[in-house]
Amino acid sequence: MKKRNLIVLMVMGVGMLWVAVASAAVNLRFTPMDTTVTPGESSRLSIFVDDLDANVRTIDVYVTYDESVVTSVGGGAGALYSESGFFVFQGIEDNVPGQWHGYAVVMGSTDFLEGPGELFYWDYQGQANGTTPVIAAEAYVAAGDGTYYPEVLLADTTINVFDPLSGVEDLPAAPNYLRAWPNPFNPRTALQVNLPEPGQVHLAVYDIKGYEMIVLQDGVVGSGSQIFHWDGTDSDGRPQPAGQYLVRLTTLGGVQTTKITMVK
Repeated sequence: MKKRNLIVLMVMGVGMLWVAVASAAVNLRFTPMDTTVTPGESSRLSIFVDDLDANVRTIDVYVTYDESVVTSVGGGAGALYSESGFFVFQGIEDNVPGQWHGYAVVMGSTDFLEGPGELFYWDYQGQANGTTPVIAAEAYVAAGDGTYYPEVLLADTTINVFDPLSGVEDLPAAPNYLRAWPNPFNPRTALQVNLPEPGQVHLAVYDIKGYEMIVLQDGVVGSGSQIFHWDGTDSDGRPQPAGQYLVRLTTLGGVQTTKITMVK
């Protein structure tokens, strides 16, 4: 584990503060990728930074998942933080259904971490047979100088929950019930819901912090393809800012969440 303190250099009598400046992007990854657990089994999903030249002071992420498939148990700062010897402010908030918010910050004003290593971890437990996407709806990383990287790359992954004694021969596939187009969109997007049979549907749009913006459908929907539109406004008709939003579909068959982006 590598760590480093910022130092003050004196050049020709003029004080110059050397700082670690954020580059154009930082690459993160979930590990293990596309893992499988059994119902009731506990496991861990970590977020790693692999860039050798990446320096980190802060990580702040919002991650979505299907809580009918897995249950959040907790989480915290990864080994890169915990083994650094620095004072770290950290936490995880998982009181919003289907979402957790994790953060870790090196508190020393002249301290930062260097990759590679584990930045954050999430502990979860398998709930029922199914497949849930794990999506970083929002991710921020600050460098040693306190500025945020303008781009954080963190690809989605999946968690499969499968009971080998259930009599199911193959891993259940995630249902393809929900599709959005265009995406990104401006000024409106179409949300296609496909149901194998008529049933109760709850379709809503949330901001990336998990607050419900508007309910597009709450009632019985017929089988086949149904189209709903969102024009970028909340339930009071107020236009929302450009950015990322989550569309959540709840049916008798389960829950599916997809990410959409509004541009202006």
